Amino acid sequence: MSQSMPLWDEIREGDEIPPLVKRPTYIQLFMFSAITWNRHLIHYNSEFARHDGLPDVATHRALIGNFLAQMLSDWLAQSGKITRVEWSVRSTAVPGDSLTCRGKVLQKRIEGANKLAECEIWVENQRGDLVAPGKGEVMFFD
Repeated sequence: MSQSMPLWDEIREGDEIPPLVKRPTYIQLFMFSAITWNRHLIHYNSEFARHDGLPDVATHRALIGNFLAQMLSDWLAQSGKITRVEWSVRSTAVPGDSLTCRGKVLQKRIEGANKLAECEIWVENQRGDLVAPGKGEVMFFD
């Protein structure tokens, strides 16, 4: 990570979270299927995926969520932790797509001793199409 860690006192509502670009590959999707015991052929068999109406093998919903969590984690570094990530996949992402995870701070609030930031997060493909909108919440340590 080339940027400095965000500090609670310095972040503002509307601040953008540094984007994270991911490019799923056939091997990554196969390995994610294996490690999560997801045997659905749409994630690693192109012929089956096309027969099922998809353009190619589909990136897993859970993997897209992991990309969003990685973006938040990279941004926070050691200054906080993720407390919640929600997302909904709206379109298929396939190997060769360039997926950009983006986000911005929507609201800062203090609950007891916890310094929290509510974030809008999303994934878009290389054409600018929305792949997955979502929300995240992070807690700052400082």
